[in-house]
Amino acid sequence: MEDSSATNATASDAAKYLYSADEYDDPQSDPAAVSLPMGPVPVGFSENEVVATGEGARRSTVLYGSSARKRELGKQLLMSNGKRIDYVLVAELPAEESDRALMEEKIKKPAEAEEEKFVKNARKRIYFEAELIKHGVLVEKELARDNKTLYYKLHAPFYVLQEEAETVKMRLALNEAENKERKEMMSISDKFQSFFKWDGIRERFKWLNIFDSGIEPDPDFFSGVFRRDRKEEFQHYNDEEKFFNDSQRALLVFHLLNSMKYAKKDDQIGIKKLLNNKSFTDCFPLHDGEYNPDANINLGKRAQLYRSWGRFWVFFKSQPHDLIRGYFGEKVAIYFVWLGFYTMALIFPSFIGLLIFIYGLGTFEDQPDAKQLCESNLTMCPLCDSCEKWNLSASCTAYKFSWVFDNGGTIAFAFIMSLWASVFLDMWKRRNAELAFDWDVRDFAEEEPDRPQFKSKEIRPNPITGLPEKYYPARLRYAKYFTTVATVVFMLGLVIMVVISIILYRLAVRVALFKSSDDPESTARKSAGIVSAITASILNLIMILLLNRIYGSLAVRLTDYENHRKESAYESHLAFKIFLFQFVNSYSSLFYIAFFKGQNTGRPGDYNTFFGFRQDECPEYGCLLELTIQLSIIMVGKQTINNIQEVVIPLVKGWMAKRKAAKGEVKSEMLMPWEEEFLELQPYPVLGMFHEYLEMIIQYGFITLFVASFSLGPLFALGNNILEIRVDADKLCTVYRRPPPARAANIGVWQSILEFVSFFSVITNGLVIAVSSSYITKLVYADLHGGSLDGYISATHPLSPPSVTDPNQSDCHYTSLRDAQGEKGLFFYEVWAARLGFLIVFEHVVFLTKALVQYIIPDVPHAIELKVKREAYLARSALEGTLDADGDGELDDKQGLKRQQQKELQQLHSRIEPQSFGSLMTSTEDDS
Repeated sequence: MEDSSATNATASDAAKYLYSADEYDDPQSDPAAVSLPMGPVPVGFSENEVVATGEGARRSTVLYGSSARKRELGKQLLMSNGKRIDYVLVAELPAEESDRALMEEKIKKPAEAEEEKFVKNARKRIYFEAELIKHGVLVEKELARDNKTLYYKLHAPFYVLQEEAETVKMRLALNEAENKERKEMMSISDKFQSFFKWDGIRERFKWLNIFDSGIEPDPDFFSGVFRRDRKEEFQHYNDEEKFFNDSQRALLVFHLLNSMKYAKKDDQIGIKKLLNNKSFTDCFPLHDGEYNPDANINLGKRAQLYRSWGRFWVFFKSQPHDLIRGYFGEKVAIYFVWLGFYTMALIFPSFIGLLIFIYGLGTFEDQPDAKQLCESNLTMCPLCDSCEKWNLSASCTAYKFSWVFDNGGTIAFAFIMSLWASVFLDMWKRRNAELAFDWDVRDFAEEEPDRPQFKSKEIRPNPITGLPEKYYPARLRYAKYFTTVATVVFMLGLVIMVVISIILYRLAVRVALFKSSDDPESTARKSAGIVSAITASILNLIMILLLNRIYGSLAVRLTDYENHRKESAYESHLAFKIFLFQFVNSYSSLFYIAFFKGQNTGRPGDYNTFFGFRQDECPEYGCLLELTIQLSIIMVGKQTINNIQEVVIPLVKGWMAKRKAAKGEVKSEMLMPWEEEFLELQPYPVLGMFHEYLEMIIQYGFITLFVASFSLGPLFALGNNILEIRVDADKLCTVYRRPPPARAANIGVWQSILEFVSFFSVITNGLVIAVSSSYITKLVYADLHGGSLDGYISATHPLSPPSVTDPNQSDCHYTSLRDAQGEKGLFFYEVWAARLGFLIVFEHVVFLTKALVQYIIPDVPHAIELKVKREAYLARSALEGTLDADGDGELDDKQGLKRQQQKELQQLHSRIEPQSFGSLMTSTEDDS
């Protein structure tokens, strides 16, 4: 049904409709700038009900200027008619629109193909707004005092939200009658498990309340897919304010915005495309108030989150997951649940790693091989062709300290961490299943719209529906993939070149330090190995951060170039590219030190060279300590710099935004909430929590792939993550505009990446112990000599072969497993056979144990399986019972009723086609 007084809007009306029809202070004096056609009466409502509840006032109210009443309502996040503001759209008007009269004249004219872009964008906004209004959304526009920013405040009436909830198949809590038994149906095993859960523990040990966030979790309810014809089966069905929570309202409105056309073509649809082609600058739901108000009563969810979650000094408190979900949506909340779960899981390996470190510190002075080395008087061959001979005892301190990280506990710790990674992922899957059930996203499968940036080359019938759709030929996509692969390979080659350069730097610095002094006992000579390793690690860290920044931007461009149709495909390809590069960039130097350095260096008189330098050798204390130094500097340094960036950069941006806003015509304290958020807060990142996930995945690789060399890695990761949770929480509460809530059932592609890293970590840790560590060598030597290490240093530092004639390389010792003739003798092969045997046994034991753990721990808890089945039964009983739709006292056939509803919907959609603006809404090409 249409409003007869406004069936057809004139060109003049539309031109005024672009900004404001009248400038006034009292919104009650002229509540609408232009009356637009009233849309059809929604399903489930009569015309009288709609008008009586005020939901029929489908008009666009344009406000200009200020009034006390409008300001008072605005501060309460209400429109001038007292309705809550569900969403805000912002359009920054270009300089060409400053002459409003001229702009109105342009809009009055029919659309032209060569029309200026800003005029096209204005027409798109008009069409888009008309679509919103015809679908029942209340729109109120406000032009800022600078005449450069136009704010659209949107309110979706209750029946509009119900329509969208049914469209997206949103699951909502069923009535109390269906939920009375939820707690009573717990099995004995469920009750046993709940005894060890946080709520049960907190109930028994009151002092643990200090770790509680103080925010009560949402009650558990069975849920069902919402249906308007059975809305009385859902909780709060007669309470518009409680029926949908804040994030659900924002999610439904955002879904509606993405389904509205802005021109006549079928593919010209959605707010995302309007943002991409700059018709709108931003769209966001408003925060529900200040994050740190002076009063302590009636705190909004934002303030509650900030006080209980967003400040660092509450780091010891649990996270209010349900409140995060209710305010920011499931996609953001599931990141914090995963990060909290990962952080808690790190406590056990951190404790074990700390014990092993303490054990190493307490025993490194008592090792017999270290005593032999420190008391030895072996003259070592020069470390470079122009260097001089030196005494082995000069490396006494470093050799002793290597025991701290290279001891018997290393093997046990590597085994424990390999199992920990498997158990962690399996337990997370169980936790994820519980979340998906509790948050009603278990069977979530969103029908994705095309990305706004997707460009088609042709139109073809959809192979399933037969309807015409955009299509991008596979041959063109594969050509783009070839270009992308070539670019990625080039960048990976660049990383390898950087690693080689750092190796050469380390060799050059080591040689330079040896040449800097003639005194064999000088500090420069004694510390040459350590200094060269530390400085090379710092240089490597700088290059890693620099290349990550460069490639991060390049990866986005490459993924944009590939022209992906769906957002999920885009994110997966981007995640793969960036992870692959950062994997090579972050770990390549570690792989070199762990598995290649010092493996084939030669012997005195026959050394292998590398770019003119003698090939890099492991120092006397082994490569494991050098790997520890490299890993600790890169991991801890990278985490420290990232945290500084995450804290400082948003603060600087926020300060600059507030400074810029302060220079405006309106003082900061006079800004309305939507103006304050747009001018002073940062836009939520387009990729959401992508970079936060990536940062944690790279950290996960550090503590699993090479944990055998750095037992303190999990402890440093634990400390970083405690800070990371609060830094990310603070940014969401204080720095960013509120993100559009989005649903998610899991962590997406990152789960597969975690599983790959966990699998690969078994191999790398086995290789680190077998190849980099000297522990296997000591075991073999002790086994061959009755359990004693007497003579171990002499055996692993043979005298140069008699055939060597160079006086600088003769009559000196070198680090190797060769015999007196410089050949690879029996001891060499015995050690390598033991290493290979250990690697095979280690990997088989770990993989078999992992498989056993995965078999014992199912991905979905049995209690959840029971509840899912019970919920499905209750939902069917409550929602799919027979209906008496025609009121004749007889039960209708379900399929017949369904067909009748579909017919009514088709009639409804046929009346929604916009007809008001005629030629003013002429289709314009999407110039995104």
